[in-house]
Amino acid sequence: MARVYGIDMGTSTLKIYQKARGIIYSERNAVAVFENKKVIAIGDEAWQMEGKTPPNIEVAYPVRSGVPADVRNMVTQLNMIFNKLSEIHGKMNGQEFMIAIPTNITEVEKRAYVELVEACDIKPGLIRVVDKPIADALGADVDIKEVTGTIIVDIGAETTELSVLSNGGIVISRTLNYGGKRLDENIIAAVRKYYNFMVGAKTAEQIKIKLGSATHPEESEIKTLQVFGRKLVSGLPGSIPIDSEFVYLSIKDTLELIVDAIKAMLTHVPPEISADVMTYGIYLTGGMSSIKNFGRLVKNITGLPVHTAEKGSESVVLGLGKIMEEKELDIFAEKYSGLQIMD
Repeated sequence: MARVYGIDMGTSTLKIYQKARGIIYSERNAVAVFENKKVIAIGDEAWQMEGKTPPNIEVAYPVRSGVPADVRNMVTQLNMIFNKLSEIHGKMNGQEFMIAIPTNITEVEKRAYVELVEACDIKPGLIRVVDKPIADALGADVDIKEVTGTIIVDIGAETTELSVLSNGGIVISRTLNYGGKRLDENIIAAVRKYYNFMVGAKTAEQIKIKLGSATHPEESEIKTLQVFGRKLVSGLPGSIPIDSEFVYLSIKDTLELIVDAIKAMLTHVPPEISADVMTYGIYLTGGMSSIKNFGRLVKNITGLPVHTAEKGSESVVLGLGKIMEEKELDIFAEKYSGLQIMD
């Protein structure tokens, strides 16, 4: 029997789902390239090299702002992943693949996703695509065939996708060109400005995860983390304490920009589904949806019910899995693709 695989090529993480098995791959979407020619590491191994490599090794991220930007290295990475998975789960040659694709990109960019898999050594038998907000909603356990109005907010690494869904389709969709990495940049800039201290991107990410909050922390909730980096005055290595109040003040403006974009989208919701949006509310997904109290911030400002997906960082690939495994959902892999890619 033919096997089916779903792929979510996120800017930060690449995930693969196999029908009836679940998620079989979830690692950083990164490659380490030697002298701009040979890929020597991929995934988490490559990401761990970030900031620690000699000049002849570069850690690159083949997908930028939700769009494939480095086709050659992305194909190489996929081939290495498929070879590894084939050894564990059986040959993937000639099998069916389902790819989640952002909505607000050009047809050429959408086609690039398909061509990445087509170019791989496994020579897939069939490739289908699914609009990312549809997969996202299904992965967040939204019954999109029944719900007549809800908003999906997917906060990724470099983009935030806002979508209004109704009766299984996308009514409105908008993509912001910032996401979780903007918060990391906010933290790096604030530490540099107020402490004359430089921290790296990976350290900033850990600060965000461990101390980040979308609302001002109560005095009893304030936590402190000792972080390591470089003193800008002396240039020497060092460490400083960072607390959760400082992190909140560093990232609050970006989080409020996202909430403002949600409010702006609400003004464009068709009157016919406004009541349903007020009933079903907003679903937060993506890796950054788990930032402490972000749901509370959105609810306080919009006045709508807010639901945070239990596995927000995996909602897209889990949604692909639902489409594979629930026959009545199979229509979403074709009807909403907008691409004629099947023979």
